[in-house]
Amino acid sequence: MSQAPGKLERRARALLRAYPAEYRHGRAEEIIGTLLEAAPPGRSFPAAREAWSLIAGGRHARADRNRRPSVSANLRLALLLGVSVYVSFSTAAPWIWAISYPRDGWRLLLDMNPLALAAALAPWLGSRAATAALAVPAGVVAAYGDLTGIRNTVEIITLAEFLIVMAALVALSGGPVRLPRSWLWLPCAFPVAVAAGRLLSAGRVPTPSLVAGMVLGTLSLLAVVVVCWLVTDARPAFALCIAALLEAVGTILVDLGFDNPLVPGERGFFLSQLEFFLWVFAIVLPVWLPAAWLLLRRRKTLGPHPFPEP
Repeated sequence: MSQAPGKLERRARALLRAYPAEYRHGRAEEIIGTLLEAAPPGRSFPAAREAWSLIAGGRHARADRNRRPSVSANLRLALLLGVSVYVSFSTAAPWIWAISYPRDGWRLLLDMNPLALAAALAPWLGSRAATAALAVPAGVVAAYGDLTGIRNTVEIITLAEFLIVMAALVALSGGPVRLPRSWLWLPCAFPVAVAAGRLLSAGRVPTPSLVAGMVLGTLSLLAVVVVCWLVTDARPAFALCIAALLEAVGTILVDLGFDNPLVPGERGFFLSQLEFFLWVFAIVLPVWLPAAWLLLRRRKTLGPHPFPEP
C-alpha cells in the first residue's frame, strides 16, 4: 500500500506529458496534487475519466499553442516546411544512384550536391541570410553540374525548377515566427532512408525496387505521422501535401522534356501526365482539405483547459 501513491504519481505524470512543457511547468504540481488527494487508498492507476481528461486537456493545450501565431504566419511556416521537405527529397533521391557508379570525386560531389540538403535545413536557423548563404552556392553547383554535362531539355527544366524552389525557400525563410524544432526530422527522413537503404544493399548496385521501396516506405511513415498530428497541429500535414504536389509537378515537367515514348506529337502522353497528377491530387486531397481548414480557420481565444474536479 505504501508503494501505491508512488505508482499513481508516476503514471499520472506520464499522462501529464500530453501537455506542452510550458503548461506542465506552471500547473503540473497542482494537477498531480489534486489527483493524489482525491484518489482512494490503494489506487495505483488514475481513473479512466481522469486519464482521459489529462489526454484531452493536453491535446487542447497543444492545439491552442500551435494556433497562437497568425494565420499568415502559420501558412508561411507550412509552405516553408513543404518546400524544405521537397528539396530534401529531390536532393536525397539521386544519392543512391550517384554513389553506385564510378565517378571522379568532383563529379560525384556535383551529382550529390550536399549544399542543397544543407539549404533545406537552413530555415531552422531563423535567418533568411543564412538560408541564402547556402541556397545560392547550392544553385551554382546545380547549374554547373547540369550545364557542363549533356545539355538537353530535361536538364534545363530540372535546373529551372530547382532554382525556383530554392528562391522560394529563401523568400519564405526568416520572419518573427521560427520553425519548430520538432519538425526538423521531417526533411531529414529521406536522407536517412537513402543512407539506410544503401547500407542494406551491402555494396551491391541498388535496384529500382529497392529505391521505390525506400521512397514509398518513408512517404507512408510520414503520411501516417502527419495525419495523426492533425489532432494538435495541421501545419505538417499541409506541408507534406505541398511537397507531394511539387514532386508530382516536377515529375511531369521532366517527363514532358523527354520525347513521347508512344507517338511523338500526339496528346496521349500529355493526357497520361495529367492523369498522373490527378491521381496524386486525389490521394493528397483527403489530407489537404482538413489540414487547410484547420490551418486557415479563424482562431478563437481559448483559455487553459480546465482539469475537471475528481
